[in-house]
Amino acid sequence: MNRMRGATLVVTVWLIALGTILALNFSQMTRGDTKITAAALTKHKARAAAEAGIWRAVYEIDAPHPEDPWPTNGSAIEFDFNGAEVLVIAQDLSGLADLNVASRETLAPIVDYITQDPLRSEQIVARILDWRDRDNVMLTFGAEDAEYRAAGSGYEAKDGPFSVREELQLIMGLSADEYRRLAPFVTVHSQKRTINLAAAPAHVLHALTNDDSREPEPANRHPDEVKDPARTTRASVRRGRGAFEILVQADLNGVLSRLAATVAFNQGRRNRPKIAILSWREIWPVKIPVEDINENPSAQ
Repeated sequence: MNRMRGATLVVTVWLIALGTILALNFSQMTRGDTKITAAALTKHKARAAAEAGIWRAVYEIDAPHPEDPWPTNGSAIEFDFNGAEVLVIAQDLSGLADLNVASRETLAPIVDYITQDPLRSEQIVARILDWRDRDNVMLTFGAEDAEYRAAGSGYEAKDGPFSVREELQLIMGLSADEYRRLAPFVTVHSQKRTINLAAAPAHVLHALTNDDSREPEPANRHPDEVKDPARTTRASVRRGRGAFEILVQADLNGVLSRLAATVAFNQGRRNRPKIAILSWREIWPVKIPVEDINENPSAQ
């Protein structure tokens, strides 16, 4: 009898120990699931805040605010949305060089600025023009079908307009670094041969005025480095007309979400939606020069 009692006691102790271990494991799993759920919830909230930033910018661009207009020249605005710090950069695309229609005289100073090499600049500009023109006559330093075939690229000159900015990466000989530097200066949506200086961001103005006091290198800096932008004066160019690129970063307790949208406003055109989304991305397609964000007034 004593042996049975002893055996029962041992089994009971083991069962209690096993139950304790299972309870601890369940507790740890519950805490882990709670953390995963909380992280996922924070990520979704940050994403929602970033989307709110896009639509806030769309509303502000379209709404007349003559006394305090929303900036559309690449300056930044910050505001709080449901606990998230939201940074918005809106760029009127008439302030950038259009790859499809910009003249050689418009493209040249920009490419000069990012390459700091006149001969290399002339080559890149000629190859951009050869890519988009419809003939097969090679410009000096340019490249047409035969040159692309000889280079083993697997494709020829498009002989048509650029569809997206990223198509620049297909230009023969253009390096990844040169593309990253050039991307913030160009668009495919302005449909203007020249650049609207009133809408141009700081890096474009520096390129066009041949200001060498600032190096173009920061154009390669990542949005992660946009932490505490300095303040710039609000500026408005066009209200609800043309195409705009909107970049948004939402920071919720250290969780970042970025969105980029290109939006066209079609005021006064019948049988067309007033607002058209030309592109929507979950990342920033370009790396904005940090010093361009000189001032960051809080949106009211």
